[in-house]
Amino acid sequence: MTLAEVCQFNDSSLSELQCALESLSDSQYQNSTSSVSSSIGTHVRHIIEFYQCFFKGLDYGVIDYDNRPRNIELEESVELAVDYLKNIHLLLNSPAIESHQGAITLYAVLDAENAIQISSTVIRELLFLQNHTTHHLAVIALLMEQKGIAVPENLGVAASTRLHRAVQTV
Repeated sequence: MTLAEVCQFNDSSLSELQCALESLSDSQYQNSTSSVSSSIGTHVRHIIEFYQCFFKGLDYGVIDYDNRPRNIELEESVELAVDYLKNIHLLLNSPAIESHQGAITLYAVLDAENAIQISSTVIRELLFLQNHTTHHLAVIALLMEQKGIAVPENLGVAASTRLHRAVQTV
């Protein structure tokens, strides 16, 4: 899989998210249900901030997903979240990303006293981001369903599951 293909894979998932968000009011986006303490906005902020950490890490050569800004405004405004997603789209489709092929360092906090640095690749981290996004899209789909909001088909369904289902219907 090439870097361009992996970027497109991520972009596709984020486009699904953007389409789902555009049908929500800020109130639907912000409010958590009684059975779940997080809101749709909480999960969207989390997704966006992981991509921000990725792109910041490309600039510095070290990706640190733990050191996120935790911007509460992203949890409160659909419009702001969509703007951030559009920016990520531009970054994923920018020719500049091609200059970041190869190895990168991943920094991860293990606990209060321990952290590690390991070698990774840009493609591997983008695959992680796509899987991470899909996981949160599945939670978002559940939250939308609990609120009685129509859930777009396949929102939060992994690519491997979509392929499996397609084979089963043949």
